[in-house]
Amino acid sequence: MARRRSSRPSHYSRSARLGELLREIVASEMAEIDDDRLALASITGVETSVELSRATVFISALDDEAAALALEALEEHRLVLKQAVARSAAVRKVPDLAFALDPGISSGERIDRILRDLAQDQPPDPTAPPGEDHADGGGGARA
Repeated sequence: MARRRSSRPSHYSRSARLGELLREIVASEMAEIDDDRLALASITGVETSVELSRATVFISALDDEAAALALEALEEHRLVLKQAVARSAAVRKVPDLAFALDPGISSGERIDRILRDLAQDQPPDPTAPPGEDHADGGGGARA
């Protein structure tokens, strides 16, 4: 009997599943590593290559300095993290791990900053009832 193929590419779902598994394993192992540079960092996601040989672990941190320190620490602990993946994941070959800042976080912060700047530059809304200020997004009455 012929195998039924799904309409979506199988490599996508497989790499997405592996990425989620790697995210859980690396985050768990990262919490066990005694390194203060990792205290302010969190794993936001993992992207795996189509052939599943490479995985990019995306992180976010409180600020740029904390992010740089966390990336440095993750690079130093790369082998420990890869060994944890080897122990915990049932994969033929453990993917090479790379670490990067999550571009979505910085893009979101940039958009927020632009929106705040635009809101500050807008004149007050003449149709707003007295005592309300919509420029700061508060919308509530001021005392």
